[in-house]
Amino acid sequence: KTLLIERAHIDRTKNNNPMVEFDVGGDCTNSACVPSKAVRSIAKMSAASNIDDDTNQDARETDRKWLKLARRQANEAVGKVRGREDSSRIGDVPNLDLEFVQDCHFVSDHKMKITSYDNSTWLEGNGVSVANATLTEKIISSKKFIIATGASPILPEALTKAATNAGVPYLTYRSLLRPNSFDTLLDTTAKNIVIVGGGATACELGQSLSRLGRKDLNVSIAAPAILPGEDVTLQEAAIRILFNDNCHLHLGHRAVDVIENGGSPVLVMTDNSSIPVDCIIFCTGRSPESSLKSLHLDKAGIAWTANKGVTVNSYLRSKTARHVYASGDCASAVPPRDRRSIHAGWTGFNVVRNALLPWFLRSRATHPFVPRVAYLDPEVAGAGMSAAECILRFGVDGYDSFLVPEDGNDRADVESRERFTDANFVELRAEKISGRLLGASACGPAAAEIINEVCLALVNRLTVRQIARTLHAYPSHGYLLYRISTALAMQKISGLLAGCGVFGRFLGAQLRNFARVATIFKFKWLPWKKQSMLKLSRWQATGSSNALVLQTEKGGPSLLSFIDAYNNETLCTQILSENNTSLHIHHGKREFTEWLDAKG
Repeated sequence: KTLLIERAHIDRTKNNNPMVEFDVGGDCTNSACVPSKAVRSIAKMSAASNIDDDTNQDARETDRKWLKLARRQANEAVGKVRGREDSSRIGDVPNLDLEFVQDCHFVSDHKMKITSYDNSTWLEGNGVSVANATLTEKIISSKKFIIATGASPILPEALTKAATNAGVPYLTYRSLLRPNSFDTLLDTTAKNIVIVGGGATACELGQSLSRLGRKDLNVSIAAPAILPGEDVTLQEAAIRILFNDNCHLHLGHRAVDVIENGGSPVLVMTDNSSIPVDCIIFCTGRSPESSLKSLHLDKAGIAWTANKGVTVNSYLRSKTARHVYASGDCASAVPPRDRRSIHAGWTGFNVVRNALLPWFLRSRATHPFVPRVAYLDPEVAGAGMSAAECILRFGVDGYDSFLVPEDGNDRADVESRERFTDANFVELRAEKISGRLLGASACGPAAAEIINEVCLALVNRLTVRQIARTLHAYPSHGYLLYRISTALAMQKISGLLAGCGVFGRFLGAQLRNFARVATIFKFKWLPWKKQSMLKLSRWQATGSSNALVLQTEKGGPSLLSFIDAYNNETLCTQILSENNTSLHIHHGKREFTEWLDAKG
């Protein structure tokens, strides 16, 4: 028999009568993936409408219309998804119970104390006012436990305290996007909204609010980097997209304080620059700490850390309490970059299998290839090994890479008036000899779908030759992936032979085998050579993942990776010159100099 325990949510938007909501689905359904994509849909419509009103009053009404429509779309979308995840349906499932709780925590290894709401309330599918809620305390025992408490938005303590002292309201994606919470932006008179953080959530909210906001509303993103951890090419694409939608970017520095300046609040950055602010949206990451701390895991001997979550092995089994498992964002074995909703579902399925089935039917519960998508318009996506990871493993010249911008291709040409194409591209990375796909980056209206195809290739260890032999519809968005695969496959004789029948493929395979044997006689495997090459690869990988922040002629930021700057001798000289006037370096010159010095 299985018991599901879900913490009930208290909706305090109705101040006179706060309600207890009995909804499953977690952040993704209620306050992240679903509502944010619904808001994005209306923001896309708003941007496409190009309404230009003659009077300020009409403009304000138009702006409110789009905000109201975004709120309604988000509420309707969440409602429909909740309907498909209706908790009352669990009542008909044999050997499965559900308890909605106000609180739960371990009292010993196999026992947990829960404070639960009356089952009849949530089985009716309705909420109940806090005043009328019936609570019952009980002790439950179980042979095994699975912890899937997810993660919560991080609120920087110093900044929230400073914002409170300065009278500046602050939000998170959760408090902004949860149904009925979008009223905050409908009712606000704020003229300057600053999003602190540069991850996917910050970028998505920044673009949507820039498109939906009033004409006098300034939306800014303040962060050390946009999409940190992704390739510089993806970061640059996101910057172009956001700048195109009039989202102001303040990159290269961190927000450290909120103060009054001349009677108006400002957000202070580490370089002492300031940004006018009337409302802050914190998108500074997520942490499993708050939910795990309330479980009193120490009483069950369960090791955990604030940043990584429950300490588990590759089977997602606790290393200190063998009867406990964890999945999703609260499991230490799930890398931060792979903490995505689809991966949480994957780990949830596999952790149940590992917990219930015999040892010989268990397997690794995390997925090696998780698609990473920021749902901007156009989308920004990646999968597999990044450029820096490829360099670290193979060296700069040890793998093949090919990037093709969409601008200037047929599909972009026919839709150039319909959408923004300047930032779009597809890039593939593959092993040099075998041609096996290693990773990809993409920006475009169907980047997520392209990356889905790349993940299929990665899981099945496909080569660029095999992708090139698979016809793609013309002029689909995926056709660019087909063209790049063909280019990578045909740049070698073995790739050309792959298209010459059975005997040609046999000759190509022999040529690749010969190339593998030839690498042995380069003596890279000798310890002193291997150590020297590893040091160089680490230096090159660092240069690939870090970038200079430049100021363009149009006033927006642009990125130049350290390795690209180093490979251009003229550009490198200009950067290091004290009298440089042609390049406007906003941030990163000191770091670039230190990186050069580290080469030795």
